[in-house]
Amino acid sequence: MNKIKLCGLALAGLIYLAGFGSITVEAAETNTESATLSELNKDKNSKDAAFDQRVKKAETAWQSLTKQQKEEIYALLEAEMNDEAKLLDKMVEFQVLDKSDAERFKAFKVQKLKNLRESGEFPLMKKRPRKEQ
Repeated sequence: MNKIKLCGLALAGLIYLAGFGSITVEAAETNTESATLSELNKDKNSKDAAFDQRVKKAETAWQSLTKQQKEEIYALLEAEMNDEAKLLDKMVEFQVLDKSDAERFKAFKVQKLKNLRESGEFPLMKKRPRKEQ
């Protein structure tokens, strides 16, 4: 047993010493300019802004739906919630989740759908505070 520990220690020491070797890296020459991090952030921000505009357009379209159309969407969301409940029940059956955790999650989903129906807000996008950069 001591020989195994000694061999392991020796191997660890060799790996440690090998880590101090110099590494030479050569960059390939290209005819393109590199992008700075701020340029990449600008590109990401412009994509985010375009997505935000599409979300606002969808929210406006949502508000123009009739009550019956919204109820059809809510019915589909409720069916999805029921499918998730079946999934949770199966996970409890297979002892992946505790029954209390599954019940808590189901209650959360029921309350979320109830709040959506009461508020009438767009159901697919949750508004989050954006981080300032």
